[in-house]
Amino acid sequence: MVNISIIKKEMGLYHMSIKSMFIFNKITELSIFTNDLEKMEWKIEKEYLKDRAYFYSKLDMFIQLKKTFLEKEISIFPLKDEEIITWMDTLTLLRRMLVIIFKQGIDTDKISLIMEYPLIFGNHMRADYLLIYKQLIVILEFGMFNQDERRSEERYTKKLQESNSYRQLLANLLSSKIEVVNYVMIYRPEYCRIKKLYIKENIIYNNEELEKVVRFIIHLIKLQDNSCPMYQLKYLNSIK
Repeated sequence: MVNISIIKKEMGLYHMSIKSMFIFNKITELSIFTNDLEKMEWKIEKEYLKDRAYFYSKLDMFIQLKKTFLEKEISIFPLKDEEIITWMDTLTLLRRMLVIIFKQGIDTDKISLIMEYPLIFGNHMRADYLLIYKQLIVILEFGMFNQDERRSEERYTKKLQESNSYRQLLANLLSSKIEVVNYVMIYRPEYCRIKKLYIKENIIYNNEELEKVVRFIIHLIKLQDNSCPMYQLKYLNSIK
Protein backbone atom coordinates (compact mmCIF):
# COMPACT_ATOMS: atom_id res chain seq x y z
CA MET A 1 0.00 0.00 0.00
CA VAL A 2 1.41 3.39 -1.02
CA ASN A 3 2.05 5.77 1.87
CA ILE A 4 0.15 9.00 1.16
CA SER A 5 2.47 11.02 3.39
CA ILE A 6 5.47 10.02 1.26
CA ILE A 7 3.60 10.88 -1.94
CA LYS A 8 2.70 14.31 -0.57
CA LYS A 9 6.34 15.02 0.27
CA GLU A 10 7.48 13.87 -3.18
CA MET A 11 4.95 16.18 -4.82
CA GLY A 12 5.91 19.10 -2.59
CA LEU A 13 2.39 19.36 -1.22
CA TYR A 14 3.61 20.29 2.24
CA HIS A 15 5.16 23.47 0.87
CA MET A 16 2.16 24.95 -0.89
CA SER A 17 0.74 28.18 0.48
CA ILE A 18 -2.80 27.62 -0.80
CA LYS A 19 -4.97 26.20 1.97
CA SER A 20 -6.59 23.02 0.72
CA MET A 21 -6.59 19.31 1.34
CA PHE A 22 -4.32 18.45 -1.60
CA ILE A 23 -2.76 20.26 -4.54
CA PHE A 24 -1.72 18.28 -7.59
CA ASN A 25 0.57 20.52 -9.62
CA LYS A 26 0.21 18.26 -12.64
CA ILE A 27 -2.09 15.38 -13.39
CA THR A 28 0.62 12.72 -13.20
CA GLU A 29 0.68 13.55 -9.48
CA LEU A 30 -3.03 12.75 -9.24
CA SER A 31 -2.37 9.50 -11.09
CA ILE A 32 0.26 8.51 -8.51
CA PHE A 33 -2.00 9.56 -5.66
CA THR A 34 -4.92 7.43 -6.88
CA ASN A 35 -2.91 4.33 -7.78
CA ASP A 36 -4.21 2.52 -4.72
CA LEU A 37 -7.80 3.10 -5.77
CA GLU A 38 -6.96 1.60 -9.14
CA LYS A 39 -5.20 -1.40 -7.60
CA MET A 40 -8.09 -2.19 -5.27
CA GLU A 41 -10.55 -1.69 -8.16
CA TRP A 42 -12.54 0.81 -6.12
CA LYS A 43 -16.22 0.79 -7.03
CA ILE A 44 -18.92 3.43 -6.63
CA GLU A 45 -21.31 1.27 -4.67
CA LYS A 46 -25.08 1.40 -4.30
CA GLU A 47 -25.01 0.78 -0.54
CA TYR A 48 -25.66 3.71 1.79
CA LEU A 49 -22.68 5.98 2.43
CA LYS A 50 -22.88 5.33 6.17
CA ASP A 51 -22.63 1.57 5.60
CA ARG A 52 -19.81 1.98 3.10
CA ALA A 53 -17.90 4.23 5.50
CA TYR A 54 -18.15 1.59 8.23
CA PHE A 55 -17.17 -1.21 5.84
CA TYR A 56 -14.09 0.58 4.46
CA SER A 57 -13.00 2.52 7.56
CA LYS A 58 -9.92 0.32 8.06
CA LEU A 59 -8.51 0.95 4.59
CA ASP A 60 -5.17 2.75 4.63
CA MET A 61 -6.35 5.37 2.14
CA PHE A 62 -9.51 6.04 4.15
CA ILE A 63 -7.44 6.56 7.31
CA GLN A 64 -4.88 8.77 5.56
CA LEU A 65 -7.50 10.99 3.91
CA LYS A 66 -9.25 11.48 7.23
CA LYS A 67 -5.98 12.24 9.00
CA THR A 68 -4.92 14.79 6.36
CA PHE A 69 -8.26 16.62 6.52
CA LEU A 70 -8.09 16.90 10.31
CA GLU A 71 -4.40 17.86 10.44
CA LYS A 72 -4.87 20.65 7.92
CA GLU A 73 -7.97 21.96 9.72
CA ILE A 74 -9.81 22.37 6.45
CA SER A 75 -13.16 23.06 8.10
CA ILE A 76 -14.62 24.16 11.43
CA PHE A 77 -17.37 21.58 10.92
CA PRO A 78 -16.90 17.96 12.05
CA LEU A 79 -15.87 15.58 9.29
CA LYS A 80 -18.32 12.79 8.56
CA ASP A 81 -16.85 9.46 7.52
CA GLU A 82 -19.37 9.35 4.68
CA GLU A 83 -17.59 12.30 3.09
CA ILE A 84 -14.36 10.31 2.88
CA ILE A 85 -16.18 7.72 0.77
CA THR A 86 -17.36 10.46 -1.61
CA TRP A 87 -13.74 11.61 -1.97
CA MET A 88 -12.70 8.12 -3.01
CA ASP A 89 -15.61 7.96 -5.45
CA THR A 90 -14.90 11.32 -7.03
CA LEU A 91 -11.14 10.75 -7.21
CA THR A 92 -11.95 7.58 -9.15
CA LEU A 93 -14.16 9.56 -11.52
CA LEU A 94 -11.50 12.25 -11.94
CA ARG A 95 -8.91 9.62 -12.78
CA ARG A 96 -11.21 8.25 -15.50
CA MET A 97 -12.03 11.73 -16.75
CA LEU A 98 -8.40 12.79 -17.09
CA VAL A 99 -7.55 9.61 -19.03
CA ILE A 100 -10.23 10.68 -21.54
CA ILE A 101 -8.76 14.21 -21.69
CA PHE A 102 -5.27 12.78 -22.28
CA LYS A 103 -6.58 10.58 -25.11
CA GLN A 104 -8.00 13.72 -26.72
CA GLY A 105 -4.44 15.02 -27.13
CA ILE A 106 -4.43 17.51 -24.25
CA ASP A 107 -1.20 17.89 -22.28
CA THR A 108 -2.60 16.96 -18.86
CA ASP A 109 0.63 17.91 -17.10
CA LYS A 110 -0.30 21.53 -17.76
CA ILE A 111 -3.45 21.00 -15.71
CA SER A 112 -3.37 21.45 -11.92
CA LEU A 113 -5.99 20.29 -9.47
CA ILE A 114 -6.87 21.52 -5.99
CA MET A 115 -8.97 19.26 -3.77
CA GLU A 116 -11.27 20.53 -1.01
CA TYR A 117 -10.61 24.25 -1.32
CA PRO A 118 -12.04 26.44 1.49
CA LEU A 119 -13.22 29.65 -0.15
CA ILE A 120 -11.78 32.83 1.30
CA PHE A 121 -14.64 34.97 2.67
CA GLY A 122 -16.87 32.01 1.81
CA ASN A 123 -18.41 31.45 5.25
CA HIS A 124 -16.60 28.10 5.54
CA MET A 125 -17.86 26.82 2.18
CA ARG A 126 -15.58 24.38 0.33
CA ALA A 127 -15.28 23.64 -3.37
CA ASP A 128 -14.86 19.96 -4.24
CA TYR A 129 -12.15 20.55 -6.85
CA LEU A 130 -10.55 23.44 -8.72
CA LEU A 131 -9.15 22.47 -12.12
CA ILE A 132 -6.60 25.07 -13.25
CA TYR A 133 -5.14 25.65 -16.72
CA LYS A 134 -3.26 28.87 -17.53
CA GLN A 135 -5.74 31.70 -16.79
CA LEU A 136 -8.67 29.32 -16.32
CA ILE A 137 -10.25 27.92 -13.16
CA VAL A 138 -13.00 25.32 -13.45
CA ILE A 139 -14.89 24.68 -10.23
CA LEU A 140 -15.89 21.01 -10.35
CA GLU A 141 -18.67 19.88 -8.04
CA PHE A 142 -19.85 16.29 -7.73
CA GLY A 143 -22.99 14.79 -6.28
CA MET A 144 -24.34 11.24 -6.25
CA PHE A 145 -27.97 10.25 -6.39
CA ASN A 146 -29.21 6.88 -5.39
CA GLN A 147 -32.92 7.53 -5.52
CA ASP A 148 -35.55 8.41 -8.13
CA GLU A 149 -35.32 10.94 -10.98
CA ARG A 150 -37.11 13.70 -9.07
CA ARG A 151 -34.58 13.48 -6.27
CA SER A 152 -31.75 13.53 -8.80
CA GLU A 153 -33.05 16.81 -10.23
CA GLU A 154 -33.23 18.29 -6.74
CA ARG A 155 -29.69 17.13 -6.06
CA TYR A 156 -28.41 18.74 -9.26
CA THR A 157 -30.22 22.03 -8.59
CA LYS A 158 -28.81 22.28 -5.08
CA LYS A 159 -25.26 21.51 -6.21
CA LEU A 160 -25.56 23.96 -9.11
CA GLN A 161 -26.67 26.75 -6.77
CA GLU A 162 -23.71 26.07 -4.51
CA SER A 163 -21.35 25.93 -7.47
CA ASN A 164 -22.66 29.22 -8.86
CA SER A 165 -22.02 30.84 -5.48
CA TYR A 166 -18.46 29.55 -5.43
CA ARG A 167 -17.85 30.84 -8.96
CA GLN A 168 -19.21 34.31 -8.18
CA LEU A 169 -17.19 34.56 -5.00
CA LEU A 170 -13.91 33.52 -6.62
CA ALA A 171 -14.48 35.69 -9.69
CA ASN A 172 -15.09 38.71 -7.47
CA LEU A 173 -11.83 38.15 -5.58
CA LEU A 174 -9.50 37.26 -8.45
CA SER A 175 -8.12 39.31 -11.32
CA SER A 176 -10.55 39.92 -14.17
CA LYS A 177 -7.96 38.29 -16.44
CA ILE A 178 -8.71 34.94 -14.82
CA GLU A 179 -11.73 33.11 -16.19
CA VAL A 180 -13.72 31.29 -13.51
CA VAL A 181 -16.39 28.81 -14.59
CA ASN A 182 -18.23 26.00 -12.84
CA TYR A 183 -19.55 22.55 -13.70
CA VAL A 184 -21.66 20.08 -11.74
CA MET A 185 -21.67 16.34 -12.40
CA ILE A 186 -24.26 14.11 -10.75
CA TYR A 187 -23.14 10.49 -10.87
CA ARG A 188 -24.83 7.18 -10.16
CA PRO A 189 -23.73 4.08 -8.22
CA GLU A 190 -22.12 1.48 -10.45
CA TYR A 191 -22.00 -1.60 -8.25
CA CYS A 192 -24.07 -3.47 -5.67
CA ARG A 193 -21.70 -5.03 -3.15
CA ILE A 194 -24.41 -7.13 -1.49
CA LYS A 195 -25.40 -8.82 -4.76
CA LYS A 196 -21.91 -8.54 -6.28
CA LEU A 197 -23.50 -7.10 -9.39
CA TYR A 198 -22.43 -4.28 -11.71
CA ILE A 199 -25.16 -1.79 -12.63
CA LYS A 200 -24.43 -1.52 -16.34
CA GLU A 201 -26.91 1.25 -17.17
CA ASN A 202 -25.36 3.46 -14.48
CA ILE A 203 -21.84 2.79 -15.72
CA ILE A 204 -22.95 3.86 -19.19
CA TYR A 205 -24.63 6.95 -17.71
CA ASN A 206 -21.50 7.95 -15.74
CA ASN A 207 -19.26 7.46 -18.77
CA GLU A 208 -21.55 9.67 -20.85
CA GLU A 209 -21.51 12.34 -18.14
CA LEU A 210 -17.72 12.18 -17.99
CA GLU A 211 -17.59 12.68 -21.75
CA LYS A 212 -19.72 15.82 -21.32
CA VAL A 213 -17.36 17.18 -18.67
CA VAL A 214 -14.40 16.45 -20.95
CA ARG A 215 -15.98 18.27 -23.90
CA PHE A 216 -16.66 21.25 -21.65
CA ILE A 217 -13.10 21.36 -20.29
CA ILE A 218 -11.43 20.83 -23.67
CA HIS A 219 -13.50 23.65 -25.17
CA LEU A 220 -12.28 26.01 -22.44
CA ILE A 221 -8.68 24.81 -22.77
CA LYS A 222 -8.73 25.47 -26.51
CA LEU A 223 -10.05 28.97 -25.88
CA GLN A 224 -7.13 29.52 -23.50
CA ASP A 225 -4.62 28.20 -26.02
CA ASN A 226 -6.06 30.28 -28.85
CA SER A 227 -5.65 33.46 -26.83
CA CYS A 228 -1.95 32.97 -26.06
CA PRO A 229 0.58 35.20 -27.90
CA MET A 230 2.29 32.34 -29.78
CA TYR A 231 -0.99 31.09 -31.20
CA GLN A 232 -2.01 34.62 -32.20
CA LEU A 233 1.32 35.19 -33.96
CA LYS A 234 1.02 31.89 -35.82
CA TYR A 235 -2.50 32.84 -36.84
CA LEU A 236 -1.31 36.21 -38.16
CA ASN A 237 1.37 34.43 -40.17
CA SER A 238 -1.23 32.14 -41.71
CA ILE A 239 -3.30 35.02 -43.10
CA LYS A 240 -0.46 36.90 -44.85
